[in-house]
Amino acid sequence: MGTVKTQAALLWFLPASESRSEREACRETSASVSIGDLNGDGYPDLVLGKGRHRPLLDRVLLNDGTGHFTAHDLGTTPDRTYSAALADVNHDGYLDVVISNDQPDRKLMYLNDGKGNFHVSGTFGDPKWPTRYDTLADLNGDGYPDIIAANRGDPPKHPESSFICLNDGKGQFPSCTPLAGTESATIIVAADFDGDGAVDLFVPHRDGGQSVIFWNDGKGQFAQKTPVGPPNSAARAAAAGDLNGDGRVDLVVGGERQGLFVYLNHGKRDFSDPILLVGKQRVPYSVAIGNLNRDGKNDIVVGNAGAPGSVLFNDGTGTNFLEIPWGDGKGAVYGVAIGDLDGDGWPDIAAARSDAPNAVWFSTKAGAK
Repeated sequence: MGTVKTQAALLWFLPASESRSEREACRETSASVSIGDLNGDGYPDLVLGKGRHRPLLDRVLLNDGTGHFTAHDLGTTPDRTYSAALADVNHDGYLDVVISNDQPDRKLMYLNDGKGNFHVSGTFGDPKWPTRYDTLADLNGDGYPDIIAANRGDPPKHPESSFICLNDGKGQFPSCTPLAGTESATIIVAADFDGDGAVDLFVPHRDGGQSVIFWNDGKGQFAQKTPVGPPNSAARAAAAGDLNGDGRVDLVVGGERQGLFVYLNHGKRDFSDPILLVGKQRVPYSVAIGNLNRDGKNDIVVGNAGAPGSVLFNDGTGTNFLEIPWGDGKGAVYGVAIGDLDGDGWPDIAAARSDAPNAVWFSTKAGAK
């Protein structure tokens, strides 16, 4: 079991307010937030994926560099968006947006004009897919980002395969192939877990089955897989990063029934047994990994349902953490993203929430005003 201590830490996280940032006044069903420079001014902007269960318009928030945002709609048609992932899909130098919509809505690609304005350039997959999140990564080594679509099923009666959609080199995704044996996923994590230079895929099972890692042969084929964790996973959140400084990519997995766990990468496609960090008294809906206190060690950011989030500051072992809270505990934090949004050199936390306004929590040194 890992160790998590709760006490004062080096950073606090101050909530967004009207004097510092745009905080949405309404409560909607948002599910994801992504950070990237969308208009080429050097400042990180936000894209909010909205509309889980009922159609809404997704939003683009352009940053002035100080954590103040100007917002506009991503498109013109409301849809059931769970995630809005960023990547330059057509290699024109601008970050584009790939939208994973739930059924019966089309899954869309939005191309960026370089100024943070977007237009629909095509679709991918099948509108009938119950897609939750999409992940973008170069799977076949051609230099173009591909799409991994996490589809939620209802096994054993109605399992749903997740899919890989390869980029044709023009920013289009004309064909998709299933990840064999997947049944239900709400997120898929892409990383080189075995250090062979090819991006592998961790697929957490969402509804009581076995989570697995699919191993990439370097050509975007995934014939081999390894089970990770218990055979009855109900994971809805996961992230990857080197937590113990050994150069290998570890896993953090949040389960709806079991809590938050770390899986340390031992190399040679072998992972540790689950190391419990936070028990089932809290339900983690989203997880991100980053160096929050600039000590060179990756920390963990957790968004919960109906409770404040946590930043778990890592002592470098990947198993011992110092916990501080962030957020107001309202709603369910379906998505978190980390970035320096106000230009002070310290990473901040952006949260996409359902049943509470979306907001940014700014970092500051303890005791600072």
